[in-house]
Amino acid sequence: MNELHTRGLALLRAGHEHEAASYLREAVCLSPDDARARYHLALAHRLRGELTEARAELLAALELEPTLAPACAQLGSLALVAGELQEAISWLSRALATHPGHRLSRYQLGVALRFAGHRMEAISLLRSSLEPGPGALPPVLAQRVRGQLADALNDLALGARPLAQCAAPLVTELLEEQAPPSKEAPLPESNGERESRVATPLEAAHLLAGARSILALTGSGISVGSGLATRKELWQRWDRDAAVSVFKFREAPEVLWEVIADFLGEGQHRPNAAHLALAECPDLLGIVTQNVDGLHQEAHREVHGEPAPMPPVVELHGTLLETRCHDCNTRPGRTAGSYVGTTTPRPPRCERCNGPLRPDVVLFGERVAPERMSQALELVRRCDALLVVGTAMDVAPASELPRIARANGVPVVEIKRTASRLSRSLDTVLVPGEADAVLPELIQALRRMR
Repeated sequence: MNELHTRGLALLRAGHEHEAASYLREAVCLSPDDARARYHLALAHRLRGELTEARAELLAALELEPTLAPACAQLGSLALVAGELQEAISWLSRALATHPGHRLSRYQLGVALRFAGHRMEAISLLRSSLEPGPGALPPVLAQRVRGQLADALNDLALGARPLAQCAAPLVTELLEEQAPPSKEAPLPESNGERESRVATPLEAAHLLAGARSILALTGSGISVGSGLATRKELWQRWDRDAAVSVFKFREAPEVLWEVIADFLGEGQHRPNAAHLALAECPDLLGIVTQNVDGLHQEAHREVHGEPAPMPPVVELHGTLLETRCHDCNTRPGRTAGSYVGTTTPRPPRCERCNGPLRPDVVLFGERVAPERMSQALELVRRCDALLVVGTAMDVAPASELPRIARANGVPVVEIKRTASRLSRSLDTVLVPGEADAVLPELIQALRRMR
């Protein structure tokens, strides 16, 4: 591996796709017969939403090294993203034929077979990808596989069709990063839908009373009381993959800005009672949020004042309070909202390179920033109670955090109108109701107990 390739791969792992692509292009120019350099350049293209370029580099890598299983697996995953199940199955089967122990291919082929209706084969492959031995999957990815396996078992038990989910692999899947194994949770079994234990806010407060490090994991449901739409509501009006995937953004960037305008609507959005209550939660270790609205930080300022230090808020999916150029990564220092409702053409353009500006959020097909994911994992490992508020838990990698918590023996309390998909395979406690009604009552009870 030449120096340019090494540098490019390091930048890719660190989450700097733009710089990585530049180094990897030079590495390929310097060593055009280096299949691995072409493979890693394909990953950089993919993470930038450049699917045509990614596919071309993967095919070139396979011409140079026909047994390069990861390249076959990536062609399979690109087909999976595009909804081409038979093509995905073909490429992933080829990956396993050349490298039977390639766990990522087992996992992704299991997903493809599940969505193609081959349930038993899917379950077998998903199980085998979790077996102990060399090349074990990284902990977060292993928990994601467990979630897929739990859903597949429920599909089988109920005779249900699998729900559509975003199939874009995570960066751990793309780069096959190795990590120390986490505590093993038992493989899920199912005889049908499980039921969460239901509790009142007071009962949940008693459950949390002994905790000294409470971590909150929040989703769009906590911001409903602030007048913001949930993901489910947005996807009733928009085609999710067409509107907010990085692949479609390159073709029609103006659509993403139309979705943002729909999401933000008119007027200011203020923290509601749920945000304010969470800001007053005793022994709050931190907040990991899938939201991009910045309302947790604003709630802390309202409750504690501007100078008061606050627990960390990890915005897994980024924020609408910042924008950047998709092409050159220049940051103009403006919020996404400042471009909405003005005469600025959509998409707004970068003053440096004329590339399309975008909010600094994670689109479907992109990865969560490695530093944010590391911080979230550290908080999960340190907490002794996990409070999950207003999220369906159907988007990775956030959906795997409660599984890691439960593997460590941490209780999981959900605040949601109905139980999330977690309840299918994890023991959770559900406090049913709207976040802005239930969470203040729970936090008030918890404060009285301290």
